[in-house]
Amino acid sequence: MSEDTATTPSQELLEAVWAEARDLVRKLEGSTVQRLAVAAGDCKIEIERGAPAPVMGPSDAAEAPLPPGPLAAGAGPGLGVAPGARAASGVFTLGDAPSDTRIPVLAPLVGAFYQSTQPGEKPFVTVGDVVEAGQTVCIVEAMKLMNEVATPEGGRVAEIAVENGEPVEFEQVLMYLEPVED
Repeated sequence: MSEDTATTPSQELLEAVWAEARDLVRKLEGSTVQRLAVAAGDCKIEIERGAPAPVMGPSDAAEAPLPPGPLAAGAGPGLGVAPGARAASGVFTLGDAPSDTRIPVLAPLVGAFYQSTQPGEKPFVTVGDVVEAGQTVCIVEAMKLMNEVATPEGGRVAEIAVENGEPVEFEQVLMYLEPVED
């Protein structure tokens, strides 16, 4: 065995580590855990929740633009926000405007937003579609991994807040759902 193969992790090992990391992130959704570190041999996985990190491009980082679309700061653990808590944080209300009863669908991680699995294919949802809780509505690609984004609740797609292929931040609002009255 050459020295290069002995020190370079195999593609299979890297894929296994990423699969384990994705599994850990899914298991932590909705929990109050803020930081987790797991080590096995030379491999270490660290997951930490916090404020969205700014996007830094190759040019001057000090002049990096703010991410597009509204950010759901303080939305709390898990995907979405409980209907009763939407106005409490002030994130979904503006001054004397009526409270926003729409349900935000948030980005679970930093990546690129896609409305379909392949370019040119039919999008998962369009404005006006009625979706069920847990239904996949888009994909966020991160490090060549396609992460399906599911709705926190059922409703009608009222607005898609980002463009196809656009970079998104952690907990950025991707789309809004309106409650469907029975």
